[in-house]
Amino acid sequence: MTSCEMCGREDKLLVVLVENVEMRLCKSCSDYGKIIGSSEGHIKIKNHQHKEEESSILGIREDYGSIIKSEGEKRGLSQEQLAKKINEKESVIHKIETNHMEPSLDLAKKIERVFKIRLVEDLSVKYKKISTETGSLTIGDLIGNKKRIK
Repeated sequence: MTSCEMCGREDKLLVVLVENVEMRLCKSCSDYGKIIGSSEGHIKIKNHQHKEEESSILGIREDYGSIIKSEGEKRGLSQEQLAKKINEKESVIHKIETNHMEPSLDLAKKIERVFKIRLVEDLSVKYKKISTETGSLTIGDLIGNKKRIK
């Protein structure tokens, strides 16, 4: 018997896919991923494929403040009226319209529904251009290059 790569317990181990990484885990730790086999080869799960999933990176458009302000003006909605429609404080709407605060994704989606506009955009394509040579995107890539891609 060998030890679990997660908790260190000496036990029979299963091969488990945890966030696209194959690990040898005990039965109790195997709940953290998908069992794909046993370390002794007794269990084999068919159709196991390592496939790279493309995830979306969502962000708010840079010109969100001016868009929200102009859409409110077009419809004759004051900041107070918009705030009531989306169940938010008027001061938050003011900060967003003046670009002093970027709305959360949830708040942006509420505003999108009211005005029938797009504020949330998929930034995956922009971030793919700055990804590392291996094709994987690190947190450092996101933090260090956010200003450059805007």
